[in-house]
Amino acid sequence: MAINVNDVEESVQGFEKKLFTGYAPVQIVAVNPNEKGLASLFNTDIEKIKNPEYDKTEGKMRLDFWYKNHPSCDTELLGKFSLWVNNETVVGKNSGKTQYMDNYTKTAWAVDLATLSADQQAKDPMYRLDSKSIREAKTGEEDVYELLKAYANARPKEKPFVLDSWTSIARGNVAELRDFFDAFNSKGSGIKIPLTIREGKFQSVFTKGIVHLNSPITDYIKKRFNGEYGCKDFYGDSFLLKEFVDNGSVFTDDEPDYSPSNSHSGSSGSTGGLF
Repeated sequence: MAINVNDVEESVQGFEKKLFTGYAPVQIVAVNPNEKGLASLFNTDIEKIKNPEYDKTEGKMRLDFWYKNHPSCDTELLGKFSLWVNNETVVGKNSGKTQYMDNYTKTAWAVDLATLSADQQAKDPMYRLDSKSIREAKTGEEDVYELLKAYANARPKEKPFVLDSWTSIARGNVAELRDFFDAFNSKGSGIKIPLTIREGKFQSVFTKGIVHLNSPITDYIKKRFNGEYGCKDFYGDSFLLKEFVDNGSVFTDDEPDYSPSNSHSGSSGSTGGLF
């Protein structure tokens, strides 16, 4: 069975599990760590850690991003969120369209390259994909790049923002990702992640709401929590970081209200080429 943060917490004596909601300033300190790495994170003996398996998720590689509170945050945090990737082309289940991406992380959907080309010509040049680097996007690729851009506070326009080898990452070689986060951590960088509560007892993260460390939580970001593809987990009555206390009324058998007015149950949850 693949390792689960809750399994680890329960196996470590003296580890006090607290749950939080709201935006938390964090740094990513490990990507797919081995047993030794996990033991170091939890400051425990390696014998207490289950062997992590990251490639057992229905043909996809799971990328676990372990975070700790940013030095600017006094609340002690330790947890993870996951993204799933592989080297298969992304095709819409209902539309049948293929997702395309360029080396500046712009994306577009089309039934084929000919249609994509025609669609691009009709757009303002500012929003067109770079014709020299258009490729079929792979599963999880857009999600990974959105995370990296948030961490680097990058908005690629003139300089490419592209990993050296997506294929290697999709196969589980995450050295390039580790180097990326180490480099930006050394500069004091980080992100703010929206912490949520799943099923009343599990800490989770709404990955579509991640922003750079210094970014404000705008109305545009808040809208991501609502709607069909929004956050399905509990995220509190505000976006301020605070410890979660279940008062017995939050998690019931009733259908949740996902309307925007109900803020606690809306929508869920070498590096040379990047510098």
